[in-house]
Amino acid sequence: MAKLLSIRVRLLLLLLVPSMLYLGTSVFLLQQSKSNTEVLASSLYETTNKSTSLILNADRDMYQALTAYQLLVSGTMTAEEKTKQLKALKDNIDQTNTRVGQAADIMNAKQLLQTAHTETKLTIEQNIAGFHTYFDQWVKEANAVVQSSSTGKGIINDAKLIATFEKGREGMNQIGEILDAYAKSSIEEIQAQHDKTAKTIYISVAIIVILLTTAGWMVISQIMKTVKNIVKVTSQVAAGDLRHEPQVNYTKCELGQITESVDIMVSKIKGLIGTIAHNTQFVHDASVELSDSSKESATASEHVATSIQEMTQDVEMQARSSVETSRAIEEMTIGIQRVAENSGVMAEHSSLTSRHAELGNDLLGKLQQQIVNMLTSVEQLSQTVQSLTRKSEEIGLIASSITTFANQTNLLSLNASIEAARAGEHGKGFNVVANEIRKLASQSIESAEGINQLIHETRVEIASVSNSMNATKQEASAGSSMMQEVNQSFHTIMQSVTHIVTQIHETSAITQQMSASSEEISATMDQSATSSTHILNKSQGVAAATEEQLAMMQNIAAASEQLRSVVNTLNESVAYFKMK
Repeated sequence: MAKLLSIRVRLLLLLLVPSMLYLGTSVFLLQQSKSNTEVLASSLYETTNKSTSLILNADRDMYQALTAYQLLVSGTMTAEEKTKQLKALKDNIDQTNTRVGQAADIMNAKQLLQTAHTETKLTIEQNIAGFHTYFDQWVKEANAVVQSSSTGKGIINDAKLIATFEKGREGMNQIGEILDAYAKSSIEEIQAQHDKTAKTIYISVAIIVILLTTAGWMVISQIMKTVKNIVKVTSQVAAGDLRHEPQVNYTKCELGQITESVDIMVSKIKGLIGTIAHNTQFVHDASVELSDSSKESATASEHVATSIQEMTQDVEMQARSSVETSRAIEEMTIGIQRVAENSGVMAEHSSLTSRHAELGNDLLGKLQQQIVNMLTSVEQLSQTVQSLTRKSEEIGLIASSITTFANQTNLLSLNASIEAARAGEHGKGFNVVANEIRKLASQSIESAEGINQLIHETRVEIASVSNSMNATKQEASAGSSMMQEVNQSFHTIMQSVTHIVTQIHETSAITQQMSASSEEISATMDQSATSSTHILNKSQGVAAATEEQLAMMQNIAAASEQLRSVVNTLNESVAYFKMK
């Protein structure tokens, strides 16, 4: 499955999955903390604190009612004070009933009326009912005493009335104890739930960190392995070592494609350099042979020129004196035979030179095509390296997003710690969670920095690969330019050889004609003057032709020397690479 996914998809999954898990953990933690806070505020404040406050205030009102009752029955107050205390008694009794009723409504809304006392096993509802029973009885008896007694002496310490009052107050105390016990149990339950939630979060975070570390290590190891392999191969190629063996199998991702492209490029360069080495050796041999042939042709041409000059002198001497005609004819015959022999040799060497020049021209064309193919391969590799650079930049942007997210999470955890500190004792648990979130944010920042460092190293190595490819491209371009110069030299050589072949054929025809003329001169001496004049004219034309041929052969020699220089340069360039 991993082979079917591209590097981009795997890196995106590597970054998105932990991000989503972190996000889910944060949302779950916030929701859980919010729920716990709401439960704590609702249970402790609205139920226990508010209900306890109403019960305590009701107990205080009961004591104030008892105090007003005792003052009324003491018989020491004036009528105005008695009226004031009667009002206070009535108000305190009403406030007591009202506050107990409000507390009962709150506890009924929270379904706490059936909560029982740990020792007496009486529920809140039963204690409220007992309170109303005893307190109403006390109120009734106290009002009766106040109305029927004019002095109230002896009734203040009535044990039965006091006992009734205390029984009513006892129910109020048990309600307060029940609420305190309920608040304590609620806190313990919330703390246990918080501990359970924290444990779950810690386990989840540990699993996420392990998965993130493992996946990141695997992907980074694969990237580094491929990059090191490419750097090794390109360094060997830059050093002239083409003995690298390609791999058998490649992965389906971009890294596998890059490795395969590098191996194909090295193989093509290796084949191209081998072909160049073979062809340059062949061209070198042909150029040596061409040079030797041109030197021999130049020697033959010089010999022909010398013979023609001697023949011209003989003809002139024959024209001036008929006595020397026979000897001049014999010398001319010998010279003509030598010219015919040298012309035949020149014709053979010129034909051989023409064939080698054509063969060298074809080989240079193939060599130039190989260099063009090498340039194309280098361009493809350069595009691949540029694609890898762009992907590294995309990875850097993703790592920056992770760093931003981690900084925001750290800021949120700091705000949560501040709010937890404001909450005091109730915010300790939430403060622990905020600290853990801050740690996770710090770890995320460190991981993002590690990714940025790896991306920087990858970019440096990619730049090294790109520089090596540019150097290879420049060498190939220089080889292409050199091949064009060699091609131009061969073209010049072919033109010269073609012209030489034409001139040699003309020379051969002239020498044959001169041979026929010499035989006619030997047969008859009567036509000696006329023949000598005719031969003189012909010999002057041959002399001009041989001089022209000699100049052409010198051009061939110069061109062959230039060709040999180019071949030596090619051999030096090819010798830089090692293929075996």
